[in-house]
Amino acid sequence: MSDPGTPLVSTPYLERPSETETPDARTPAGAQLQEKPRGLLGDAWHDLRRNPLFWISATLIVLFVVMAAFPSLFTSGDPANGVLSRSRVGPSAEGWFGYDLQGRDVYAPTVYGARASIVVALLSTIGTLLIGGALGIITGYRGGWIDSLLSRIADIFFGLPFMLGALVILTTFNGLL
Repeated sequence: MSDPGTPLVSTPYLERPSETETPDARTPAGAQLQEKPRGLLGDAWHDLRRNPLFWISATLIVLFVVMAAFPSLFTSGDPANGVLSRSRVGPSAEGWFGYDLQGRDVYAPTVYGARASIVVALLSTIGTLLIGGALGIITGYRGGWIDSLLSRIADIFFGLPFMLGALVILTTFNGLL
């Protein structure tokens, strides 16, 4: 078991020596760098910065958040009103996703709807974090039968996606089996 007084260090980073330090004649030039320990968040940020998939994902997330905050920057079309003369016109330079039966641009409601999708995602994540954190604190503190009861309730929720999947499969292949 580790000493709780020592910091959690996973990967050190190298620090250059100051000008006042004299290099040892026996050490090579690259070995003059001293290692300074890095914390858990610093180590995670160091690993993320070097991952190109992180930068692609972060760019897309920022793009969608800006699109949700300022939808008029990304489309000039009205999401509610349409022109009947453009009814069922395919994708073009004026309407990237084409037009629906009423002549409305399909791209405009997609951009304007991004705000609702991001708000729902954030609220559901925050709600899950708060409810799950509170239940985890209660079960961790109390233990005993409360822990057993909440664990069985969590098992029920973990089983719901499998039940829904089984229902879809049974409904889909009802006549074939």
